[in-house]
Amino acid sequence: MIGQRITAGALAAALMFFSASSALAGEIVKAAEGVYAAIGFGPSNSVVVAGEDAAILIDAHHAAAAAEEAAAAYREVVDLPFAAVIYTHGDRSHVAGAAAFTGRLLLPEVYARSNFSLRRQTAGVEALRRRQRQKGLLLDDGQRSPTLIDPLPKGVDAPGRYLPPDQWIHGDRFRLRLAGVNLELIAAPGEAQDHLYVWLPERKVLITGANFHQAFPGSLDGIGDHETDLEEWARSLDRMRAERAEVLIPGHTRPLFGAEAIDRALADYATALRFIEVATLRGIDGGLGPDELAAAIRLPPLLAASEVLAQNHGTLEWAVRSVYARHMGWFDGEAAELVSFPPRTLAWRLRELAERNLTLDAALDGALLLEDYRWAAWLADQLMQIEPDEARHAERKARALEGMAVEVDNPQARNYLLSAAKELRLDLP
Repeated sequence: MIGQRITAGALAAALMFFSASSALAGEIVKAAEGVYAAIGFGPSNSVVVAGEDAAILIDAHHAAAAAEEAAAAYREVVDLPFAAVIYTHGDRSHVAGAAAFTGRLLLPEVYARSNFSLRRQTAGVEALRRRQRQKGLLLDDGQRSPTLIDPLPKGVDAPGRYLPPDQWIHGDRFRLRLAGVNLELIAAPGEAQDHLYVWLPERKVLITGANFHQAFPGSLDGIGDHETDLEEWARSLDRMRAERAEVLIPGHTRPLFGAEAIDRALADYATALRFIEVATLRGIDGGLGPDELAAAIRLPPLLAASEVLAQNHGTLEWAVRSVYARHMGWFDGEAAELVSFPPRTLAWRLRELAERNLTLDAALDGALLLEDYRWAAWLADQLMQIEPDEARHAERKARALEGMAVEVDNPQARNYLLSAAKELRLDLP
């Protein structure tokens, strides 16, 4: 019965998600001579490059309906058959609708990096539920805040509109000529490991995919690889800067124009990514956990003022937590968390504490007396946050950790608890 309710809820969420109307009106933007971008047909952009007798499509929207609308709008300005499709990366929101542009009778060549991975083919119940919350789909129009990078998509994906790659790009830079157009496909791991960017050297146009937004990077809903290396991402942005582009078309948001403005935007993005990586690693080496780091790290004023780093997509705090998780995993380093309370149990403990009108200090003494060591360690942690220089809190936490060590079976957990207790005692006056 529970399983049936979950399935029904997931279906309802999916219908609500995909039937929502788009937050933006779609338009075709002429970015350079023969280069057009479809903006606002869904959460991502596509680009069409007109050649001598055929066109090239770069990325293909999140679903069939959006792709069909964009394709119809393109035909008003570029009425050419498609010689090729290029995918900047494998997020399904960028590739699902290619056949809506190209037709099915004469399939073009489809290019992607050799490590291309199609993602988000399915969505679990909880992932869909979180996506719903992120989009504000349960909110009234007056309550919901429109999102800059990822407006509410419209239209259901249709089978057969995605075209799988059949031309694989190996190496760092691949040059080719299609329909009289010279292109370069450059490996650019960043938000995703299978990423590339497209460079049109004769037209000075850079097509970045999802490696650059005019907003702070972020992946609240899990888009992209969880193992994103920010330094590697920054190096990809350095390669983009070296092209000296005069037009930049991102995978989301509107194009940028002018070599100086583009260089500044890419430099700010790369510098911010490096700053977050370095600051987080320094904090980790200083013994700080993810919550402390997220509260402490702030961008320098010049970066914080950058127009391309406005925190209306991702946030600095989320990025810091992502770096921590990548390098250190789920554990925040606090010994007591190795044998932590289930959330419900902790909630009842706090209720009991409030109802008995006990101070944290008295409750800690009582927990040690009753050999309730997990509770004692948790209480000691709170007191050490409030009064970090009070030695007796550290001494009592050491006693609690030693008591927990006796109760655990895992040898690594026991060693960690006893080592943490010993360190606390060595720091005592």
